[in-house]
Amino acid sequence: MVSKDQFRTAMSKFATGVTVITTIDENGQPHEMTANSFTSVCLEPPTILVCAGHTTNSFGYLDKNKKFGVNILSTGQQELGAYFAKRPEQQDGSAVYSYAYGDSELPILEGSLVFMGCNVVGEHIYGDHTIFVGEVEELMVASDDSPLLFFDSKWYDPSSS
Repeated sequence: MVSKDQFRTAMSKFATGVTVITTIDENGQPHEMTANSFTSVCLEPPTILVCAGHTTNSFGYLDKNKKFGVNILSTGQQELGAYFAKRPEQQDGSAVYSYAYGDSELPILEGSLVFMGCNVVGEHIYGDHTIFVGEVEELMVASDDSPLLFFDSKWYDPSSS
């Protein structure tokens, strides 16, 4: 049997881009979650998926709202990637960021490379996570910067190589 720690170490060897998933909390305020469990599913219709752990606030908001935004982070947003990876009670308010709102009425994290506003069209529960399949209904390519990458449990800026 493969242990949780063995699996985590193995998965750290897969380089990923970094996204912040945005949605709305019970008070109508933005809620954020850093995620690298994101991938495209198909082109027609444009569809992606994200995964959320059942013990997170994010899971509850995604499950209730049935819509979410995907913000692909640029290299200058490493601090935000780390900040939104923390549970809300661990966030101390020190991160500086701002939002815009698009047609989807979802928070768009300013400075992101790309924003995708999605409606949940499918859900699949597996283990301690739910896979949310979202149809992309809003798309903004906002920056020509390089993407923020994560590999071997470290942040990487491909433009500095």
